Amino acid sequence: MSWIAPLFTLLGVVLGTGASALADRRRWRRDEHTRARELRIAMYAEYLTAMEATAQALWNVLRHVPDSERPAAAEGAFTAFDLGAIRQRMHVLAPNDVRAAGETVFRSLRRSRDYVAVTDPHDHEQLNRLKHEVAQARNELQSRMRHDIDSPA
Repeated sequence: MSWIAPLFTLLGVVLGTGASALADRRRWRRDEHTRARELRIAMYAEYLTAMEATAQALWNVLRHVPDSERPAAAEGAFTAFDLGAIRQRMHVLAPNDVRAAGETVFRSLRRSRDYVAVTDPHDHEQLNRLKHEVAQARNELQSRMRHDIDSPA
């Protein structure tokens, strides 16, 4: 009977250590999820900010830059806010649905760049179609971003 007390003591130590390790693992996963979520939130805000700045810069080029200078100015406006670099980070960090919606926005802005480079600034019909396309793509992207941010671990 003298071995029962040490056996129960050993069993208590093993169970206590296991429970502590399990709790540490859960805490680590929760913290890791929180860090990843915060990183995505910052990246999403940066992408949306760059997207809006790019669209505004393209609009300013169309309104204020002479026809002969517009191709270079449109390219400069498109690349000025590092939208492409942020897009590459989204390819690595964002879920597939957010990444796809971001690609749609990027392609819409690229079409806008091409339009601004060569169009007549008074072609309001095409301009309004492009603005609507970009706005729809942006709204879809924002919706997917919010869903990703609000999703539990």
